[in-house]
Amino acid sequence: MISGSSAARREHGSLPLTFCIGVGAVYAAAAVPLFFIYNILPAALRQAGHPPEIANLVFLAYLPFALRVAWAPAVARLGRGDMRVFRRVALCSLVGAILLTAALNAFDPASAPLVITALATLVIGCVSTAAVALDGYLLSGFTPEERRRSAPFQGVGLALGGLVLGLTVMIGGDLGWRAIVVLLIAMTSLLTLPALLLPSGGTEHGRFERAETRLSGLWSFLTSAPARRILLLSLLVRAGLGLAGGMLPVLQVDAGLSLGQIGMLAAIGSNGTGIAASVFVGLALARLGAWQVASASAVLAAVAMGAFAFSDIAGSAGGIVLISLVTMGLSYMFFVIFRALVLPICSGRGSTVQASAFASIDALIATFFAIGAGGLLSAGGASLVLAITAVLCAASGAFAWRVHSRTGEPTDHEKSGVMQP
Repeated sequence: MISGSSAARREHGSLPLTFCIGVGAVYAAAAVPLFFIYNILPAALRQAGHPPEIANLVFLAYLPFALRVAWAPAVARLGRGDMRVFRRVALCSLVGAILLTAALNAFDPASAPLVITALATLVIGCVSTAAVALDGYLLSGFTPEERRRSAPFQGVGLALGGLVLGLTVMIGGDLGWRAIVVLLIAMTSLLTLPALLLPSGGTEHGRFERAETRLSGLWSFLTSAPARRILLLSLLVRAGLGLAGGMLPVLQVDAGLSLGQIGMLAAIGSNGTGIAASVFVGLALARLGAWQVASASAVLAAVAMGAFAFSDIAGSAGGIVLISLVTMGLSYMFFVIFRALVLPICSGRGSTVQASAFASIDALIATFFAIGAGGLLSAGGASLVLAITAVLCAASGAFAWRVHSRTGEPTDHEKSGVMQP
């Protein structure tokens, strides 16, 4: 590597290993309860005899994840711009999620679906707080470029947590509800331990200012041109993938898959695909602009979902497995892409709240359309849902390319002046 300056070398060199592991571990630990509630709990309620409308109510538990911007100012004030405090808040929130997950063992999915949904909501609240605190940690101690480059590690951590969850359910799926919850607690605890490696010191001190909590400040940021572009991309992509992902638990159970088989699919297939997708996007982001990567990924999604919609693939168990793999892989790709787009533009007053606002809107869109997937599935079947997903993804691909063409976003090489082999 040939660099024009030592600053360029520091900015574009390898990130500290403890930083990479720690950031990934926070998302890995959060992903275990997160994916259990999203992927396994609806299937468990469906298997317990509840109709799709009740099973999909579990997606309401994601409201805290979608609305975490509401308490992000409180987390920002608690952090006081100190990355060490944000680090502690993230770790304590993960511990809270573990304790609340343990309470699920007191209830039976067959007789208490609403109580289980309420507890799941509290678990998601803790996980959401950990995510807000990690954003504060990144924004208070690291440069915009380092934040952007942390996105693939977040994606890999998220997929790794899902992989661990899938293996857990695969092993304990036939042992009953209580055994699954005990294994869930153990795996989340083990994945929380590497998060202790998060460095207490960053590379960019003194920039972080007191959180701006006034609505006018946040509104001005969200209505700026860069923010509006990201929000429109989120609306198109998350709506489409939210519909596809929301119907999967019902289709999987109706295709005859057991909880153990669904766990195997999540472990070996979907989240393995997610790890590969996150790494692939990370490599692409090192060579191309983020909007270019977004456009190519959206076109890929549109082609795949369109092909599924105009075939009878959703009518077989093997077809459902393939749709699940593709949907999860695409979801991870866009998770990394959105983080790479969002984290660099959040700065100054209220940066933690800004990042949380993006995440909240993104999750709210996905949750809304995931809940609506049950109704569309009942009305028009899987083909209708897949066709709508394909149209939305195609529109997002065209929009992302238009943004890239108009803004002329630089690649990493053009930004840094660093020559790489």
